[in-house]
Amino acid sequence: MMEQTIELIFQWGGAAFGIAGAGLLSSNVRLSPYGWLLFLVSSVQLCIYAVLIQAWGLLALNACFVCTNFNGIWRCLMPYLRARKNGCTDGTPEAAR
Repeated sequence: MMEQTIELIFQWGGAAFGIAGAGLLSSNVRLSPYGWLLFLVSSVQLCIYAVLIQAWGLLALNACFVCTNFNGIWRCLMPYLRARKNGCTDGTPEAAR
């Protein structure tokens, strides 16, 4: 029973964070770059879930998603955070130049 509960937490947690990340990124608002962090949490949770249920294809897919999420964090979130640190009020790197 406890094992089923843990599996459900990772399964539905991964789904919820993935949906929230997709919604945030697709909304194209000031905080959209944070969607990559939500995607990362989702992918890690789904990797754990895949290991628990021994779904190796799902694990491979989400391991690749972890890599693409780090790429999104590096290419989108980090420039956003640097621009904010440099005093840009809207967070876009172009406005900070």
